[in-house]
Amino acid sequence: MRKLLPSIIVLGLLLTSCGSQTPLQTIETTGTSQSYPLYFATMTHMEGGFKDDTNQDLFNLHVDQLRYGMDLAEQYDAILTIESEKPFAEGSSTWGVNILQEVLDRGHGVGTHCDLGFSSAKKGKELTVDQLAQQMEENKALVDDLVGAENNHGCSGAGSTTDWVAAAQTAGFDYINGIVGMHLLAIPQENRPDPTWTTEYILSGGYHDSVPTELMDRIYLMKLADLADFEADKTGIVISNGELGLLDNQSDAQTCATDCPLTNADVDALVETIKSVNEQRDPTRVAKLTTYLPVNIFDSKNEDTLQYFFSELQKLQKDGIIEWSSQWDIVKTYLDANP
Repeated sequence: MRKLLPSIIVLGLLLTSCGSQTPLQTIETTGTSQSYPLYFATMTHMEGGFKDDTNQDLFNLHVDQLRYGMDLAEQYDAILTIESEKPFAEGSSTWGVNILQEVLDRGHGVGTHCDLGFSSAKKGKELTVDQLAQQMEENKALVDDLVGAENNHGCSGAGSTTDWVAAAQTAGFDYINGIVGMHLLAIPQENRPDPTWTTEYILSGGYHDSVPTELMDRIYLMKLADLADFEADKTGIVISNGELGLLDNQSDAQTCATDCPLTNADVDALVETIKSVNEQRDPTRVAKLTTYLPVNIFDSKNEDTLQYFFSELQKLQKDGIIEWSSQWDIVKTYLDANP
């Protein structure tokens, strides 16, 4: 992909009443369009299968893990995003610890996890749009109660055979992230990004695969008005993709499928991916990359590698290659540029 060389436009001098001069304000541009950094975000899902609402010890463990993760991230100017399903949000109210508000207060991001729709699709029991929307509304309301609706804009998940675009809009979400294979189920087979994405493949194992397959095809944010296809529309809900999968699964050296050990090789592979994407991307478009950090990765056994991860990405940020951000702040930047 050809990249245009950035130019600098200098906006005028502002003078104070006593005649002193304020510093010059500059905006970096590419041609006549603003140039954006490559945004980088994380996802941590407080899963629907967790028993945080009934098991106080488990809830407290998860709180400790999140605080541990934030402590590490903040040493390196990194920003996490925590997205909650029902049990953890309900546990926060039941046990009187509003950790999601604490996440926000510490400068990190919060969203809703919508682990909804797919299990029904897998059983051949498709939900109606209204049914899926109601379930998404219930999840959203629990997080809204903890942090306020003004701080809870996105749903991570909800991919299924049901029209999740319509359901998400009905539920009041501004964006969907965590885009994976299951999100293609509601799109006609002939209009999916690749013919290999058959319903059989998705249901049997490809439901968590990143889509589209080519990374450069999924780094840019876009709007979807419907699920006739997976191509950008002029209006609709924002699709915030850029998924790279689990941090502990970035290295080709890994031979495991799940519960892989976190190694420096994973971090090195991630850094090379980031550098490659940055070299190829169009800086006039809002683009992002995301890696998934399960809550149990925030463990002292991983501290050395987590510090390596955060320190290496801090170097990339200082070099102007990435900019750490929450999931919502990236979407907000995109909406400001694409109202």
